[in-house]
Amino acid sequence: MSKTDSQVAEVPAHRSSHPKIMVVDDDPIFRTVTKNYLEAIGYRVCEAQDGLEALKLLDSAQPDLVLCDLSMPLLTGMEFAEEVRMEYPSLPVIVISATGDMGDVAKALRFGVKDFLTKPLADYRYLNEAIDKVLEDSADVGNQSDFVSRWFRIEENDNSQDEQELHWHLKFLQENPNAARELLTALLPEKDCSLGAWHSSYRMLQSTTNLPLVFDFSWLMSGQLAFYLVDASSSEEGGIASTLLVRALFDDYIRRVQHNSVDLKDLANNMETGLECSMGAYPVDALLGVIDLSDRTLSILPAGLDCRWQNGDAHYHIAGGQKLGENCIRNFMTKDLPVHESSKLSMSQVGASSFSWDIRLSQRE
Repeated sequence: MSKTDSQVAEVPAHRSSHPKIMVVDDDPIFRTVTKNYLEAIGYRVCEAQDGLEALKLLDSAQPDLVLCDLSMPLLTGMEFAEEVRMEYPSLPVIVISATGDMGDVAKALRFGVKDFLTKPLADYRYLNEAIDKVLEDSADVGNQSDFVSRWFRIEENDNSQDEQELHWHLKFLQENPNAARELLTALLPEKDCSLGAWHSSYRMLQSTTNLPLVFDFSWLMSGQLAFYLVDASSSEEGGIASTLLVRALFDDYIRRVQHNSVDLKDLANNMETGLECSMGAYPVDALLGVIDLSDRTLSILPAGLDCRWQNGDAHYHIAGGQKLGENCIRNFMTKDLPVHESSKLSMSQVGASSFSWDIRLSQRE
């Protein structure tokens, strides 16, 4: 592929330091073309032919950003991204893949990939724009958001070719509900997991015609277990966008508090601000909660979803109240519900979905 004048964009003013990009791909033609393009627009470039070689070079090469293929020998792009996230958490990664598997997009989100572009690149300017934006965001030390946040920056009057390229942004998901369901379902955490003596096990039954419930949680260093549940089908206009944004905002909040104590109203306020400011996002039914594992107590802030908490012989019903995005912090927050050796959070929507989450402590405790 030859570079035309239209493909080589002007070098942005903020690129005076000539950032270094590492290109990781087992296709030598793609590496060469990409290297030539990036150098022509002012970047320094180093190369690796697979993820294993790239890991060995990272320490000496010290790139500012990594661009990697998904399908590679020895170490796949996702395996490489996972290693980078653990060893070099501040190093941004952009994935370029020929796959359309929503499971891969979901993994990219979980591993903190900053953007996900598809091969073949019809116009290298899309890569240029993605790199510029990721480097700009990375320059902001407090910005650790994944690539979902970029989808919400599409202008309403944007009728450019960018809109037709479908770089896994919201427009594509809104027009392809099956792909949206696949992505949202793939974002769910493991059904059974443990931390120390605590065990988490959840089950869902979902309608195949509706957008699914989306659930996620995070074990925190403070001894808390923070979680949320969102009904993606509760907003006809923007359920996909809102659910993905809630997930991104939850992860961003957890990172910003550095896995310390979560304040549910502060979390809700951050989410509602994000929904209000983001194009394409609308109020959705949700609930937010925190379990204090040391005190063995649960606090829940409902945001449109009714739920039940069962603890031995005690049953608690928590009314949904206002939706997330409609000033849900006015809802009554239930605090300090006891968590015993075996407790359950559940909800059910007749004909649509049901959810059940068991939290239990091993008998030795």
